[in-house]
Amino acid sequence: MAASASSDPLPDDVSLPKEQPTSAFFESKTFRLISIIIYLGGISGLGMALAFYYLIFFDSGMPDIHLKFPVSIGGHPVQKVHEYQ
Repeated sequence: MAASASSDPLPDDVSLPKEQPTSAFFESKTFRLISIIIYLGGISGLGMALAFYYLIFFDSGMPDIHLKFPVSIGGHPVQKVHEYQ
């Protein structure tokens, strides 16, 4: 008898909150369409922001380190070697 009383996790005076029924709007097709449009708009907006960053702020110039350490194939430099001062 003592085992059955200890297997009950809650005393009799404790009650759990009752589940709230979900709104019909969150299960409707309209909500699904709105959430897909917001998701795709967010992804596209982030892509556009990244594209603007690369167009405006990103420096795509080649660094001058290749002038100091020229690439060579078989001991012959591939590009013109400049003197570094």
